[in-house]
Amino acid sequence: MTANAPDSPGRTLHDRIFKEFLHRFLPDFLRIFFPAEAARLDFSAITFLDQELLINLPEQALRVPDFVAEVSTLDGESEAILVHVEVEGRDRRSLPQRMFEYYSLLRILRQKKVLPLALVLQPQAGGLGWQVYRETLFGRQLLEFHYGQVGLRDLPSEEYLSGDPVAAALASLMQPAHLHPAEVKLAGLQSVIKSTLTEGDKLFLIDVIETYLPHERLPDAGERIMQALLDTELTWGERHKLEGKLEGKLEGELEGEIKGKMEILLRQLQRKFGPLPGSFVQRLEAIDDTAVLDELSDQVLTAVTLDDIILPE
Repeated sequence: MTANAPDSPGRTLHDRIFKEFLHRFLPDFLRIFFPAEAARLDFSAITFLDQELLINLPEQALRVPDFVAEVSTLDGESEAILVHVEVEGRDRRSLPQRMFEYYSLLRILRQKKVLPLALVLQPQAGGLGWQVYRETLFGRQLLEFHYGQVGLRDLPSEEYLSGDPVAAALASLMQPAHLHPAEVKLAGLQSVIKSTLTEGDKLFLIDVIETYLPHERLPDAGERIMQALLDTELTWGERHKLEGKLEGKLEGELEGEIKGKMEILLRQLQRKFGPLPGSFVQRLEAIDDTAVLDELSDQVLTAVTLDDIILPE
């Protein structure tokens, strides 16, 4: 799937949606697709690490894993492990090797065991299962690395529409075997709306469904289905009132995200350059754009002196 494919959102949109999805619904994601592994993890305390893991290797492009969280195990003597999920929407051919490389880097840098998973948004990826990456030399196999993979586009949407609202929302990306896409959308919307999820989580999942099954791209499924879909969408039109209620909460969440990124950036700068001038810190703390903070974090990796850091005017 390319960034400009006519039937799919671009790479950046995929990243934004599914990184937020995993932050909101990691336990649900694992319970839906990897129930055996999920049953052995303690989700009462999850630490998200992906914003802190910038891997800068000499003479290579900056490596930033899509999603990494630290979770403790429940079996025997509890230990903290890393759950790494790579969201792949474009370059599936290089994915197996990248999964192994990320596993190796995370294992070395964090000194913790890693559960490696790939969420593939391209069709013909093989559905749900465990994949193998092998390396050989002189006819001898040196390496056999396994990682879990969810190929959403290949899964049958009908199997995920009943019971779990998170699974029902993800069905909007799956392949219907017998249902019309409008029926998949209707079932997904109804499942989310009727669920006990928080208002914010409902809004997010409905936006996922609307993104991947937009109304204007649904072929006519017949008057009954289309009217039911329209009625559901109009009923949920009340969400604009809900969004108003959430506006203050969302602004608070944004402030929290900015604060977190600011703390990480200051820590990076102080570790590399020592105590920072007061005037520099004042200019830095005036920034309220998360994208700018991310760009400055990238600058730290290649800067030789503090003067190499270019702050916005």
